[in-house]
Amino acid sequence: MSEPAAEPPPRSRPRRRPRWGLRTLGFLGLALLAIVTSASLGGHTFGTFGSLVFGLAGAAYCSVKGVRETLNSDAYAMLTGRRPTASRGERQDTSGDARR
Repeated sequence: MSEPAAEPPPRSRPRRRPRWGLRTLGFLGLALLAIVTSASLGGHTFGTFGSLVFGLAGAAYCSVKGVRETLNSDAYAMLTGRRPTASRGERQDTSGDARR
């Protein structure tokens, strides 16, 4: 008796890159909502002030991550004439010592 041929595992779709600009806009929207709410209440409460800080901090984080990803992308390097920098996992040993 022969065993049925094993099927290869199904290929998953490639992972989509994060859209840092949309995330930044979402956090800025939260901060704007906190400002509008606090203006309608006549002052900041713990919730509105916390939402404002969280929205601004999240927008700053996403902006920095987006700029870093853009600077390391091949498309940006092609437009500016620069060579793309290697990410942490792809960095090569530049010490000249090829023994390992």
